[in-house]
Amino acid sequence: MNFFESANLLGKKMRIVGHCYVSGMGRKELAHLLFLILLCLFYVIGNGFGFSDSKLRETTVAMENYGERLKDNFKTDRFDSTIVDKEREHLLLAIEERIAKYLYQIPDYSYIAALETYLTYRPELLHQFPSCVPLEKGNYSLSSRYGMRTHPISKKTKTHFGIDLAAPSGKPIYASAAGTVSEVIYSENGYGIHIIIRHRFGFKTLYGHLEKVLVAKGQTIDQHELIATVGSSGSSTGFHLHYEVWKNEVKIDPRPSFNLKKTIYAEVMDIKPNTHGE
Repeated sequence: MNFFESANLLGKKMRIVGHCYVSGMGRKELAHLLFLILLCLFYVIGNGFGFSDSKLRETTVAMENYGERLKDNFKTDRFDSTIVDKEREHLLLAIEERIAKYLYQIPDYSYIAALETYLTYRPELLHQFPSCVPLEKGNYSLSSRYGMRTHPISKKTKTHFGIDLAAPSGKPIYASAAGTVSEVIYSENGYGIHIIIRHRFGFKTLYGHLEKVLVAKGQTIDQHELIATVGSSGSSTGFHLHYEVWKNEVKIDPRPSFNLKKTIYAEVMDIKPNTHGE
């Protein structure tokens, strides 16, 4: 019995219920009705979400295959460079149409590796989602990781949905990707003074415990643009930046994004990055 057949049977049962009280139904009939409801839910959950995961895996494999073909194209020693360049551009155009959809679909940074070769030819994408550290090199130290920890104030064990970067008061904070400032919040508790920036492909970033805010709500900003300074506002025990990355409204570990742009530029393209990882 497929989903639509189950739905038709369920519809018939619901019409029966509309003409009589549920309490008047036989136990077997009521049990069958409940079974059909559960069957419909199981079908939707088992096939709806499973299909999405399957398509994501298929797309990941496709991206990796395109990447391998690009590598082969790049390493070729064919005499006619014009043909090689045309082949490379054809591959890039073939993946171009799928890249945005793929970046919206992925749940975290573990899928980015499939795009590494592509990003060497379209590095401008690295400006549009979090791909670098929001502080200058040498101005911070990692003081608390993403994951379970004992909260420094409440002393309760809970999930830390970001990372803390200890830094001196007043040190500059930069946007980790281009985007639009969606929120500027001044609070004496929690994140204290903090900023939320919306980026492309379902990404958002949060910068908390700030001293000064240097942008306004609704402002469009570039990657590496100065947005705030390090502080200790809100529920804080010392000067630091609390930094979060959200993907499709789910908070994920920001650490894999820290060296992403640096790796692409420095190792693959052999370009030495500056203090921002550019």
